[in-house]
Amino acid sequence: MLAEKLGYRADERLLIVNADDFGMCSSTNRAIASLLEEGAITSTTLMVPCPWMMQAAAIASRHPEFDVGLHLTLTSEWDDYKWGPLTSAEVQRSFEDENGYFRKDNRSVARTDQELIKRECAAQIETALKLGVDLTHLDNHMGSLHGAMGAGRHFVDLLIELCVRYKLPLRLPRHPFPMFPHDESLVELADSRGVVFPDYLEGLPFALEPGEDTDSVKTHAARLLRNLQPGVTELIFHPSFVTEELKGITDTWPVRQKEYEVFRDPDIRLILAKENIKLIKWRDLRDLQRNE
Repeated sequence: MLAEKLGYRADERLLIVNADDFGMCSSTNRAIASLLEEGAITSTTLMVPCPWMMQAAAIASRHPEFDVGLHLTLTSEWDDYKWGPLTSAEVQRSFEDENGYFRKDNRSVARTDQELIKRECAAQIETALKLGVDLTHLDNHMGSLHGAMGAGRHFVDLLIELCVRYKLPLRLPRHPFPMFPHDESLVELADSRGVVFPDYLEGLPFALEPGEDTDSVKTHAARLLRNLQPGVTELIFHPSFVTEELKGITDTWPVRQKEYEVFRDPDIRLILAKENIKLIKWRDLRDLQRNE
């Protein structure tokens, strides 16, 4: 059991609260940095190809106590705010549009040669390391490398290979997560290669359902916390300050603002205490992997 390897009882509930999209824009960077400073969340993941990555990397290098992983990025989903690959190629790759940006959908990643994917992922990791970011884990924007959202093909074996090379744990839940196609053989492969990964993955809804308002973000969070299973769970979400910058990027800004507030909310913090949920970091998993 992972919990026992980390020094806890097998029946204890351990939680990593991870903010995705560090580096996407300044509004998101500043919100995530403030949550890390307060201890309201335990980790974040950096999007290296994004326009505000340098600000995020500078924050991470100034705060080595912050838990910062890498959000491997091969898609660019917004219409008016784009980013593209770090690597170049003589011919247009399937994940690139005619302007050299990443495409919006995961299917474009699935059509790309694995060697080109590997080069791009390695370039993103190496760039973060050169900028002084002490990476704690790997995960993946929009789950494109996991075959999520109708991609039809995964690159999880490549992710495992990168985790072995860089001695990093991986967002690969041992138990099924609705967004990711589950393949027990990949779980067994990660185990056999010594890669550490959480037992469960949970996420706050990315957008509101019809009839919902932003208060539903808190309702979802409370329900998730009360129903956590024993073991290690990573909970992912996308907090940000609301600014004209963020409003110009995405119409999901009301949810992102509420997600900034939710783990600062006294009621949510009280649930964590009453349910005796232990907050841990990806760094704990990384240390376990490197020590083993």
